[in-house]
Amino acid sequence: QVLAFCGPNRSWALEKRPCVGSATLIPDKRSIALGTVTFLSDEQIAMLDGFEGVPRIYQQQQFDKEVSEVFGNERWHSLQVMAYVKVDSQDWYPPSEAYCCAILRNLGGSFPGITKLSLRCTGGHLKEEWEHPGFLGLEMAAFLFEVGIRKKRPWVMPRGIGQIRQHLLERKISCPKGVIKEHLGDVMEEEDFMIARELMERSGTELVEEDDSQAERVPFDLAFM
Repeated sequence: QVLAFCGPNRSWALEKRPCVGSATLIPDKRSIALGTVTFLSDEQIAMLDGFEGVPRIYQQQQFDKEVSEVFGNERWHSLQVMAYVKVDSQDWYPPSEAYCCAILRNLGGSFPGITKLSLRCTGGHLKEEWEHPGFLGLEMAAFLFEVGIRKKRPWVMPRGIGQIRQHLLERKISCPKGVIKEHLGDVMEEEDFMIARELMERSGTELVEEDDSQAERVPFDLAFM
């Protein structure tokens, strides 16, 4: 399997494009798809089905232990897993920058050192390589994602991004530096500004920090064994 993108998706279309792509998996024996495995109860899966739009937009797909491996206790284990694959469309739409940041955030929690995504269509063709430009180089929506996901109580994504971005645009703020400069207390909380300032001071390689909620991290030299 390999990661691919298709659409249309409107909920993550937070910048100029009216529709963007969202993630799916496609068969490819020459490639691997990285991800984070979470153990969920039946009730939690049912709730997640609702968020993923099952069965209209996404559908559950089982992958047996012959084709999937999970890293735990410092080694790889064969394990049956489930993932959501898109069923309503196979049309190519590039993902938004905010969505790319969300995927990179998920992958970086388990595979530190990843800064790039290969953007493929469902036909398996590589459309482009996306690399995180560093926090100061992000569009406003993507920067707000990076802020909101680090809050003690993260925003509901992507709705929270759109609401804050709209308030900022109404004040003529369209870039990350403007968030700090104007410091609009009626738009964002003090915690948000603290996170934003900290991100702006980071080097471009420090994209994902370790915390207790992250999955067990795979050493980079073992990620593709």
